Formats: sequence, structure tokens, C-alpha cells
Amino acid sequence: MHNMKPHTTYWIKRFKMNPEYGHLRFKKLDKGFLGYPPFDIDKNLIDEVDLDTFIKNEETRIPLFIGTQFGLYPWFYEFPDFYNEDKIIAILGKSVLTGHIAGLRIIKIPAHSAHSSYKESDKIISFKNEELP
Repeated sequence: MHNMKPHTTYWIKRFKMNPEYGHLRFKKLDKGFLGYPPFDIDKNLIDEVDLDTFIKNEETRIPLFIGTQFGLYPWFYEFPDFYNEDKIIAILGKSVLTGHIAGLRIIKIPAHSAHSSYKESDKIISFKNEELP
């Protein structure tokens, strides 16, 4: 984690400390589709995977999306099979204009949902990007 800007990664410590979710790893697409805006993350927490692995439900890894003022990246439109079953996903809130990181939300998406139908009630837990005291 040595080349990262600390003010963009405070959420990582909060996430790792969580007894229920802190053991999880993230997976991001390795290529294709509309790419991710750049973001800092501990490389030990994330795996680059192919589309089939990204869509597949796993017990120890969850898909990571970047939520910006312009939408989610990668875009769900590009892989409709993602909605075939219930999913747990992570969304890292990031401004692409300022680089500010709001934090990480873990959300449960019901099967056959529309990509834009997330409600606050879908949120399982969030990890604010604030420095711990």
C-alpha cells in the first residue's frame, strides 16, 4: 500500500476490522467493457478476473464496482447475466472530478433486478472513508 494516497484508503482499515465482511476479497474485471476509473486499493484485497468469474457467486470474493457521479463502473448494461441470481456486491464511492472517496458500500442485489433499481434498503453495510481516531 505504499504508493497510495492515505486519504483515499481509510475505508480499508474499517473494512478489514469488520468481523463479518473483513475477510472478503474483491474481484474486478481484467479487461474489456467500460473500464474502472483509477482508484487506490491494497493489492492483497483484489483479484483481476475474467467475466465468467466476475459474474459467478463466490463465498470469499465479491465483485467491486466504482460508483461515481456518472454511474457505476463497469456498467451493468454490458453483462445482463449478472442478474440471474441474488448477488452481494461492493461499490466504492468515488468522485472522478476530485478523486474524493466517500467509502465502500456492500449491497445485496435481488435476482432479476434492473441495474438502476438500488434502494437504500439494499445496503447491507457501509465503511466510511474517514480516518480512525
